[in-house]
Amino acid sequence: MAVFGANGPTGRLLTGQALAAGHHVAAITRQPDSFPLHHERLDVISADVHDPQAVDAAVSERDAVLSTLGVPAGKEPITTYSRGVANIVAAMKRHRVRRLGVVSSSGVDPHPYSEGGFLFNRVVLPYVTRVLGKSMYDDMRRMESLLRADDLDWTILRPSGLFHLPSVTDYTVRRDRLVHGH
Repeated sequence: MAVFGANGPTGRLLTGQALAAGHHVAAITRQPDSFPLHHERLDVISADVHDPQAVDAAVSERDAVLSTLGVPAGKEPITTYSRGVANIVAAMKRHRVRRLGVVSSSGVDPHPYSEGGFLFNRVVLPYVTRVLGKSMYDDMRRMESLLRADDLDWTILRPSGLFHLPSVTDYTVRRDRLVHGH
């Protein structure tokens, strides 16, 4: 399997989990020299998701691709999610790889939280998703639209928050919107 964005906190954790589960992993990163994991079943590959040829080479001979790409929110236009995943999808099609998992965000389709209160639901959440992180969430929406229009076997993960912790914490998986505590 290939893990794009492998050098970020989520990518490192995912790569470690995949290795612990017995998989052969290609950790794809722009900064291979700073990648901290080492294993006999690990290939650390230097590639930028914006470079179609590098993405193509990284995807070849893989059976699945996972994307933990991450970009800090900001006012500048962000295209890493949509362009990067477009390059990944094109490479997957060329190499006949069918399975793709991507990390997105619950902020792509924000819903008020019953316990959030007026300030959080009416001020904080809209400010974060429509102003502070607008470019990032817009690009994640473009990425998700690209996947929905494709016939790959894809999964979009929309966590409400990813935190830099030493290991995976409890989580709940649902097909639709998660209700707090369930």
